[in-house]
Amino acid sequence: MQRPGTSAWLLGLAAIFYCSMAVSQSSILISPPVVAPASVYIQASEPATKQAELQKRFELGIIMMDKDIDQAILIFQALYADTKAVRVQLELARSLFVARRLAEAREQFIQVLAQPVPIVVRDKVEWYLSEIQKRQTFKFYVGVYQDSNPGQITAERTFNIFGQTLNYQPSLPTNTQWALNLTAEIEREIPGTDGLFASASLVTSTFSTEAFNKQIGDTSVAKRWLDANYKEVRVGNEFMFYGDSMLYDAPYVSSRMIFNQPDQNFISVSAKAAVLNFPSYLYLNGTQVQTQLGYTYNVFRNWTLSAEVGADRTTAQTDAYSSYGMFAGLGTQIAEDSTGVQLNLKASLSRRNYWSADPIWGLTRTDSLTTFSATLTKRDFYLFGLRPEVGYVYQHNNSNIDFYSYDKGVVGVFLKNVF
Repeated sequence: MQRPGTSAWLLGLAAIFYCSMAVSQSSILISPPVVAPASVYIQASEPATKQAELQKRFELGIIMMDKDIDQAILIFQALYADTKAVRVQLELARSLFVARRLAEAREQFIQVLAQPVPIVVRDKVEWYLSEIQKRQTFKFYVGVYQDSNPGQITAERTFNIFGQTLNYQPSLPTNTQWALNLTAEIEREIPGTDGLFASASLVTSTFSTEAFNKQIGDTSVAKRWLDANYKEVRVGNEFMFYGDSMLYDAPYVSSRMIFNQPDQNFISVSAKAAVLNFPSYLYLNGTQVQTQLGYTYNVFRNWTLSAEVGADRTTAQTDAYSSYGMFAGLGTQIAEDSTGVQLNLKASLSRRNYWSADPIWGLTRTDSLTTFSATLTKRDFYLFGLRPEVGYVYQHNNSNIDFYSYDKGVVGVFLKNVF
């Protein structure tokens, strides 16, 4: 008994819907920065009247960023000369970025990273440096990892179909596989436009068994607005090769918005719609729509909590492969100043309900997927602009059809190109 072709398309759905896992490195939506509110204070060992005057100058610079960016740069340059405050230097760097003075902005951002700044500020700075890297040259990741079950193959070997007992022998290896991950991203602002960017990315995973090799590519054009909040609309096309053939091709439109709150908290909202084309599995062709809502709360300087919920709908040509999905996740980031070590933890639970009976198994499929992930990094350690991360991801998929149940664990070391 051979494993049916539907095993491969599940990887495609996972790549489209849940591409934020550390091991996949697939990124359709760019993670935007968190812009701090204008009420952030200036720390200075000056009398109260002097501090009030410095604060007013700081707030004026924030206002001018939306009105006259060159004037904002002059305000922050003068204010930084007077205070040497990291918070002012951050806004100076951000103003230089908005003014397209990327080399100067990069220098200021790198200096900010050398300071003991809070987690959310460091995330913001790394986002800007990432954008500069993509626009000046290109950004890349490299990693080596072990995947205990790259084919998402069930551990069961005996099944009952319509009263008949069948033995299942997987056609692909079921042992742990080593893989090399390479990711490259490039982006350029389209000449003569304001905030319109063309970008391309390629993610490759090369396994010790060639049949598991995969490549995910994306080309897109995005319109971005950077002000007190962040807004983006993107139109693009994603494709995936699995083994030695194309698995899917998916034109899409997406949007993401960040609404900033006091004390570095923020709300994120995203939506995406795609048309799915599976050259080898025509019965899977159709559409996908997904939405996601997230909230990040800055508990303390070096501790954040996050929560996210989402839902999706997949409409395939055959109802048995159409589905509704929903998920919820909780995460936290914890850092320690003296060592610069940061731990990121995340747990999520998703459920997928299919529309009608599976044509092979005679049951309407329902899956529950549990995912736990952890990454450990030293946030102030950069080797030629690369920051190492050690990560682990565990997945357990529980299906009412045993054939689709599986467990897998992924552990690896990745080098992230920050600047």
